[in-house]
Amino acid sequence: MMMIDRYTGSLTARFFLSTPTALVITALFFSASSLSSGIAVLNFELADLTQVDNNTEEVIRTASLAPMLRKALNGEHGYDTVQIPLDAYENANQGFGYLFEHADSAAELGESLGADWIVITRLHKPSFLFSYLIVQVVNVKSKLAYPELIVEIKGQQSELNQRGIKKLAEKIHSQIKRLLRTTP
Repeated sequence: MMMIDRYTGSLTARFFLSTPTALVITALFFSASSLSSGIAVLNFELADLTQVDNNTEEVIRTASLAPMLRKALNGEHGYDTVQIPLDAYENANQGFGYLFEHADSAAELGESLGADWIVITRLHKPSFLFSYLIVQVVNVKSKLAYPELIVEIKGQQSELNQRGIKKLAEKIHSQIKRLLRTTP
């Protein structure tokens, strides 16, 4: 129904919907807008430069990081995390650092998993005092890798790991949001 606004004189359209119809349309709008992207997060590769003889503790610590990042991306930012079967990862990866250097191979892995994004991860430990969480986000569709995101962690405590992972998840989310706004 078309009406003239008595205050501005402009022509406006008014739709009269029953309450159930309005609720269905609202629910469809919000469910479509809240659909999240599928994101695959690779396990962190450990680049330990400390030259310690037995770095078992560091290997265990490193293995705990990817599940924390997946949980943060899913719980705090609403991404659907995509599981990565070990055999698919091993087939795509040709050795340490390969997927960091070959975004196209990482994108193919993500595509085979049905992910929209794939996050390549590394824990770089140049010292006993600090380490860096480093990730590279790859758009599976375009096969493009974006600038690395880095978070410094000082110390060994698990609380610091969680804080660093939370900060990293925020950086990943911000980068993806920026990319989605600029991509046609």
